[in-house]
Order: sequence, then structure tokens, then C-alpha cells
Amino acid sequence: MNGFWVVYSENYASNTYFTEIINASSGKTVLALNDFVAHVVPVGNKYLLVSTGKNEYYLRLYRNEGGTYTLVWNIDVTKYGWVSYILPVPEKNLILVGTVDVSQDDFGGHYVLGVDFSGKIKFATNLHVVGQAVSAIIPTGNGKYLAIVPGLGGGTPYFGLINESGNIVRSLRMWYPVTAATVYIQKRYIMVAWQNKSEGKISEIKTYYGVWTLNLTPVATFKLPYRFLEAIPIFANDSLYLFTVKNSGLTCTLMESRYLQNGTLVWSRVVQKTKLANLSKFGISLDTVASVLLPYPNVGVIVYPCGDRANIVAVDFTTAVPLENSSVKMSLDRDDSAYVLDIPYNSPQYIISKSRVYLINSTLIPSALFVNSSPPATVYIDGYKAGRTPLYTYIGPGQHNVVLFHQNYSIVKRILVVGHHEGIRIFARLRPLNATVYLNSTPTAEVDIMPLGLVVYTPTKVSLRNGTYTFFFTSKKYPRQYELVEKTVTLLPNETTSINVRLTLTKSELVIRSNVKNATVYVDGKKMGTTPLNVSVALGSHNVTVEAEGYVAKSITINATKPVINVFANLSPVATNSSPTQTTVHTTYTTTTSSTNTTVSNTVRNSSTPASHSICGPGLIVLLTIVAIITRKAVGARR
Repeated sequence: MNGFWVVYSENYASNTYFTEIINASSGKTVLALNDFVAHVVPVGNKYLLVSTGKNEYYLRLYRNEGGTYTLVWNIDVTKYGWVSYILPVPEKNLILVGTVDVSQDDFGGHYVLGVDFSGKIKFATNLHVVGQAVSAIIPTGNGKYLAIVPGLGGGTPYFGLINESGNIVRSLRMWYPVTAATVYIQKRYIMVAWQNKSEGKISEIKTYYGVWTLNLTPVATFKLPYRFLEAIPIFANDSLYLFTVKNSGLTCTLMESRYLQNGTLVWSRVVQKTKLANLSKFGISLDTVASVLLPYPNVGVIVYPCGDRANIVAVDFTTAVPLENSSVKMSLDRDDSAYVLDIPYNSPQYIISKSRVYLINSTLIPSALFVNSSPPATVYIDGYKAGRTPLYTYIGPGQHNVVLFHQNYSIVKRILVVGHHEGIRIFARLRPLNATVYLNSTPTAEVDIMPLGLVVYTPTKVSLRNGTYTFFFTSKKYPRQYELVEKTVTLLPNETTSINVRLTLTKSELVIRSNVKNATVYVDGKKMGTTPLNVSVALGSHNVTVEAEGYVAKSITINATKPVINVFANLSPVATNSSPTQTTVHTTYTTTTSSTNTTVSNTVRNSSTPASHSICGPGLIVLLTIVAIITRKAVGARR
């Protein structure tokens, strides 16, 4: 790995190993050991770290001298277990070593060792977990390192954040009722897939994807169908992108699906298809998918087998845009189990299958552009027609002009600056080339625009797509007094037009009030109700009479020429006396209102007045004469 071939030979009779470490470029053997070699990790061009062991486990440092390597020091780490991972940090004079004690049940006794380049063990941190070996130690910045124990084989996933003194500053144990778990590492995120235990039907088993930062800060948890457990996940833009392999006959298909954080499927599409001549002769599993991290801050690689080929898809993690689809023909030996496809964490540009190592040439990974729009549109890149959305295409580094065109819609223009190995994802929502309509009316009106059901108020400007519309104008303040006006127009794209309407007054509303509650109201001699009262009348002259028992009635002449006319009748009480008589008094006067000059006639009906007010002039003299004659006769009779 990392430019070296490791070739083993084993003597089954003596149970011994012989190992050659070969420079992959020159083919020259640089180191030969009578031992089993687990890891070969170069430190620049000067040093080589090697872990060995069969019954005893060692960590060794070799120095390059003239193309061959000589031993500097040898540390026995048997009491900590077998070395499962090595991370040299030369700028800190530190070598971090992950171990696992395979002599214990369930792979117990996991340690992270800190060794300096002089061969001194500075610390040995017990992680106190069981399960699979320490599979990776990843720098997270600020002098901290993340140790990962995937927890396969009966354990639970564990992550320990360790500082340069070996102290665990934070840890995360996956205490979930899992039936299986898989750990994925992105440049910025840890992603763990697990299934919940279920004693019911398989369809009831759910799969979860948990996302944390490398500093063990929780980000999101996705709940998905169980069938996606073996999918490669990528977390970007608050979405989960899953890459899964499906087999249909002799075709292997890599599918990409996007899910929201709540587990809702947004879309799914085909990324790559591979056809085979005969799939059955290869004893492989189509569900085997491996994830690779390349030495770029945004690029990862998905590798999956299909027959005798390892298919490779490079992906921009930040946008989930595939950058390259290719494959490598592999020499596979058929056996009873699925063939081994491994991607070592410390050598991400290599694929290991069986006894062969395949190099991923990351320098050839291009940049790519994925464009989508609503509605679908034609895409022009630097003046050339590239296709129709949704569009996926390779694109070279540099500046590019991207134009999206759809008839009767506004043109979308984007200037892109594309970097090396970068995927760019564009989504554009095209705006219709709407017509502009200016709406005015006298008086102010409410306008219903059909068939949209849109309501606006004049004066206003509205933007509408091309088509035929009917505008219904109704007075905003006096909808019952003015007529409804209907206008139907056909609009063309980008057209500007005006609709001006004058609403005609068809009736008035009389708002009749009086100082006496429940006074009877007559309009043109017809009884309409009692005060307070609103009455709609046709335009023109009308007579309003207001009456109340014990009050002088009022008649008012109204000239209805406005939407609303206020009428107030101030009724006066009828005068009373001890000797009432029935009479009628007529009085006429004129009053002025804001809407019209109104003539009021007062009439007193069935009112009581004193008798002395009813007899006067000659009648009084006749009465007095009669009284005098009668008085004289009465006096004479008594005499």
C-alpha cells in the first residue's frame, strides 16, 4: 500500500511466515522479514512503520538508506494486542497506534498507544470497548484525534476523541438495539447505519443513519427502509444522498437517491449501469459496496463490484454530484465466499482485491455539472446547446456561462467558476414572461381575476401569464350601490395593457335614525320598519315619514343621488291639557342635510289641547249671552 506491495508466503508445517515488501514503482524488494506483516506505513521518503506478529506483536520503525530500510527500533506491544491501525504525526513527534487484543472474547482490550519517534510509549489509553479492531484514527484539528471501533462482530460502534496526551475528551457509544451497523467516514462527518431489532416481519425492520461531526457533535438522524443498510451515504446540504447497487439480470445499476432529514424521498436516479456477459460464473456479492476518501477536501469515491469489474464513481461530497464513472477489470478467483474488496483508510487511492492492489488514478477525475429546472428548459454552455434539463455533463475547470431557455419564460443566466475535481449542482425556477396589466376604476374597486381566484384593489398593477382572463370590478366601499362591471381580455407574453372602468351608481342607501327608539318608518307611503333602519332605494326623489305615538310625526323629502344618505328625524312630543280635545295642527319648515335640501311637514294627529284654546271670537259672545238669559229667568222664578 502507498506505493508498496506486500507479498506473503507461509510454511504450514512450521507455521511460519516470510514477507517481502516491494516498491510498487521499481519492483525492487526493500525489506524482507521472517514474520507476518500487518501494516506498512511510510513516513515521507525517510521512514517506514511496520507492524508484525503471529503469536507476538511488534511495532517497528525502519530508516531508508540507499533504497533499502534498516531497523531503528522495535517495540513489543503484545500486552496491548494486535496492531490494527497506524497514524504517524511526525510534526508532533507522535505515532498513534490502534490495537485490539484478539486473545479475548469479542475482541476485547482496545487501546490507542502514543509512541514518539524515539520508540518511547508516551501513553496507552484503554477504550474499554469490545467488538472489531480500531479501524481508523483520524485527525480532527486542534490537537485531537478520533479513534473508531466499528463494533461489527457482536460489539457496538464506539468513537473516542483523544488529545495528544492520550486523554479521552469526548466519546460516543452507539447504544442502539442494532442487528447490524456500518460506519462511514467523510471528510467532515461520521455516518453510522444501523438496523433496529425486530421480532416481527422483516418489513417492520427500520434502518437509521446517524450523522455526527468529527468532533462528535450530533447533526441529524434519518429513518429509512431497511433495504438501504448497505448503501453508501453522503450527507450534504442538509440532505442524505444514498448510492445503492441493484442487480437486474446481467445488469448492475448504481442508483442515487436523495432524502430529507425527516426521511422523505425527494428523488432517485440512475448514475451508472454495467452489463455483463455471464454473471453466474463469478462467486461475488452484488451488495458489496466500498467507500473511498481521496486526498481532496470535497471528493470521495464509491467502488462496487459487478462480475469481474470494480466500478468506480467519484463524487463531490459537498454537492453529491458524480464526477466520474469508470471501472477496473479485476482478476478474481472463484471461491465459496464473496471476494474481498477493501479500501484501507490510510491508503484511499488503492483498491485491494484478493492478492492484488489496484490504483485509482485520482488525477484524471474531471469536474461535472448537474442542471435541473422547473419547468424543463434547454441548457446552453458557453454558447453551445448542451441538452435539456435535467442535464448531467462533464465540464472543464475555469469560468463558464450557463443559459437556461424556455419559450414564454424568462431566460436564466449563470456565470460559473469551476475548480478541479468539483461538482456543481444548479436548480433554477424559471419565471413566466408575464403580461403586465394596470387596473384603474372610479370609484375604487375590488377586482376578482378569474379563473385564478386572485383578488386585488384598484389602482394596482398585476403580472399574469399569457392567457384569457375575466376581471370583475365591484365597488370596494359600496358594493351594493354600484353596478358590477365585467371585462374579459386575452393577454400575450410580455404584453402591457391597461383596464380603466367607471362604475355606475344604481341605488342609494338611506341610513334612517331618530331620537325616539323604534319609531315607525314609511318610505313613499310604504311601511319599511322601525328606527334605526337602513333602506336601499332607487335613485331619485323619495318621501320618508317617521312616526311615534305621543310625538309629532315628521315627513322628509329625499333626493337620492349619492351612495349613502343619512336621515335623522328629531321628533317632538305632543303638548297635553286637563280638558283635551281632538285637533290637527299643520306646520311646514325647511332643513338642509349634507346630501340634499329636505322639506319637512309636521302633522299632529289625535292630540289633546285645552278647551280654552279651541273657542274664541263671536262664539264666546254668543255663549256668554245665553248664560246671562238663563240666569235671569232662574232669579225671576224664585221671586
